Amino acid sequence: MMFMKTVLHELPYLENWRWLSRRIRCALEPDEPRLIEHYLAEGRYLVCCTETSPWTVALTSFRLLLDTACDRMLPWHWRCLCLDQAWRPLLDLRNLDRREQNQRWQPYALQLANCRLLPSISPDELMQGFDDE
Repeated sequence: MMFMKTVLHELPYLENWRWLSRRIRCALEPDEPRLIEHYLAEGRYLVCCTETSPWTVALTSFRLLLDTACDRMLPWHWRCLCLDQAWRPLLDLRNLDRREQNQRWQPYALQLANCRLLPSISPDELMQGFDDE
């Protein structure tokens, strides 16, 4: 019964966090940098006030920001912003590992350090190959 109560309490916040992640990943509001801060704050709330794993929230946030940064279909400025903010959940991973004296966070630090952004694909490039229109 306690588990069901926790899930019911967690569900609306988790759904909001997921919706924010989709807005980031798809660059639905690329001129709204506060969206990333809102997403990260919602993740902190999930960790603080629900049974959601802090490692899961941090890793999911890190992957979201890094994957978005590397997606050449998205606007360049949005990708740069996501890359610029990826250190924040990485820091959370490092801090969680220090408590347990692990080094699980280090491969993610290497991913971030070695991330090289390729230029975004322009709308003209997207249309190449469709001569029949």
